Amino acid sequence: MARSLTGRAAGRTNRHYLVLAVVLALLSAVLVYAAISRVDEGDSGSPVSVTTVVVAKEAIPARTEILGSMVELRQVPINARSDLALGGIEEAVGKVTRYPFAANEQVLSSKIVASDVPAGGEALSFVIPEGMRAVSISTNQVLSAGGLILPGDYVDILGVFDLETQVGDETENRAAFYVQTILQNVEVLAVAQTIVDVVPAIGEEDGEATSAQSQRARNTEEEPLPDATTVTLLATPEQAELLFLAESNGTLRAVLRGFGDAEEQEVRPITELELVPPDLPLPPQPLKGGVP
Repeated sequence: MARSLTGRAAGRTNRHYLVLAVVLALLSAVLVYAAISRVDEGDSGSPVSVTTVVVAKEAIPARTEILGSMVELRQVPINARSDLALGGIEEAVGKVTRYPFAANEQVLSSKIVASDVPAGGEALSFVIPEGMRAVSISTNQVLSAGGLILPGDYVDILGVFDLETQVGDETENRAAFYVQTILQNVEVLAVAQTIVDVVPAIGEEDGEATSAQSQRARNTEEEPLPDATTVTLLATPEQAELLFLAESNGTLRAVLRGFGDAEEQEVRPITELELVPPDLPLPPQPLKGGVP
């Protein structure tokens, strides 16, 4: 009887060990499968190509000399790197910012200049887009919207011209006989010696041309100069010729445009005769001999 009880107890113990072994085997299989899956997932993903660029560690204002503490090297995906991004700290340190940088922004070669070259103020050549020209015309506070036109504003240029007519054998000159719109939506680059500080347009920082029909945003706001005697305009080479010819033959007036108004319209010339109402009664004219 004792042997029978002992045998059954041993059988139960063996079954317990067998069940435990099966559970451990299943657990091991699950762990091995999970490990293999992680390895496969890691191998299937292609590595991301990265490159090193210079970025601003903090916001850097325009016209500021870049110090080593302001920038750092950072790895970015190669498809996120600008073509104009700098690749070494030494390329940025000591340079002067033409435009402001935001924190974490890539430092671009188009937005900095050497420290011995003015970044604004006197560096007019830095704000002229490729293919355009800066041309100055004489003006005063009467001819330029009361002296309130600022660098970065957009204007239309009107010209008032004399007319010479031939009456028989005599030549008659009629002063300020007609007015004509010479140019529309022209950017004011400078008033006297104050130069516009513009923000790069979309695409400009990547080397793309700025559309002539768009209006560039200015980065800073200057004070009016009512005593200015010259206004410098941004023009194509052909427009520069037209401005020079118009100024040589008449009087020019800059007409200020509203902010963001870049639309060009067809405007016909106006003559002096259109100032006289058609039904205006004329005063009696003296007859020959002095009797009306």
